[in-house]
Amino acid sequence: MTGFRVVRAERLEAFVRDLVSAMGADDEVAAEVARHLVRANLSGHDSHGVLRIPRYVQQVDEGTIVPSARPALVHERDGVAVFEGRGSFGHYATARALEWAMTRAQGHGLAVASLRHPTHIGRLGEYTERAAEADLVAVVTVGMVGEGLRLAIPFGGGVPALGTNPWSMGVPGARGRRVVFDAATTVVAEGKVLFARDRSGQLPPGCIVTADGRPSQDPEDFYNGGALLPLGGQVAGHKGSGLALMSALFGGLALAGDHRSPADDGRARRVTGVFVLVVNPAWFGEAGSYLSMVADTVETVKRSPPARGVEEVLVAGEPEERSREQRGRDGIRLPDGTWEALEPVATRFGVPMPPAR
Repeated sequence: MTGFRVVRAERLEAFVRDLVSAMGADDEVAAEVARHLVRANLSGHDSHGVLRIPRYVQQVDEGTIVPSARPALVHERDGVAVFEGRGSFGHYATARALEWAMTRAQGHGLAVASLRHPTHIGRLGEYTERAAEADLVAVVTVGMVGEGLRLAIPFGGGVPALGTNPWSMGVPGARGRRVVFDAATTVVAEGKVLFARDRSGQLPPGCIVTADGRPSQDPEDFYNGGALLPLGGQVAGHKGSGLALMSALFGGLALAGDHRSPADDGRARRVTGVFVLVVNPAWFGEAGSYLSMVADTVETVKRSPPARGVEEVLVAGEPEERSREQRGRDGIRLPDGTWEALEPVATRFGVPMPPAR
């Protein structure tokens, strides 16, 4: 297994902020991207952290990401809004859509914002955590479906046609007992494959197949034309595959006003989009009562006797909270593979690498 470099979170965030600024983003956008990526590392999801930066640079070079761009509000009506990504960093664009929905939910009880043509938006749990911290319920999903997607195979299919299409749901609770669920609709997210490659590791069985459909645990096989498998495997993969399709169709709501034509052969074009729903519990009754109910329910679940070999029953969001506490204290461990991929990017943009041990 590869070695690690340990970096303080605040030093890593300053490094990412300076790097994204050097790419051409303004201060507000750079700060949002840096906060998001480093918080993913702090939360224990290195797959969605700073290891993504070299790929973002590649997308900048290709013109997919335009660092100086900002999302545009193209339509709003009561509690519904549509945003256009315009090539902006997806983290910033989604944060703006979430902010709009949170504000509207205060006055309407609930609000929905959709973002079309997003670039990579990072860790979904980041957005639902923000809503839950404001005592709001949130659902966020980002989905892709269409020919040419080299990510996930539909259940029963032989050719990739789906993205990882994750769903996240956040619920506030009293006494710090909020619940934040965040999961891909594939057995593992693509970033987990990238992280395994960075640390020269293997994947668990049942995560990927090779280009010719054979099971594999080697991350390189995925990047050599392989594909991710749907959550649920051979027995229940229809569940993961179904959730993935619905993710893309929910995200596709933003495309209802995008009148570009389908492909010349009559097939539907690729569908991709972000769907953000925010609900204000106060509109259902007394908000404090709901928050207490959530906390009591979580504590009931946690009182369940743990299985043999398990120390404690954890609910969604707890591992991330504990990771942030530990990594905030001890530093973030970056595999040598991630560090070595960041060095040429730092050199190119004239930004010193952060201090590490």
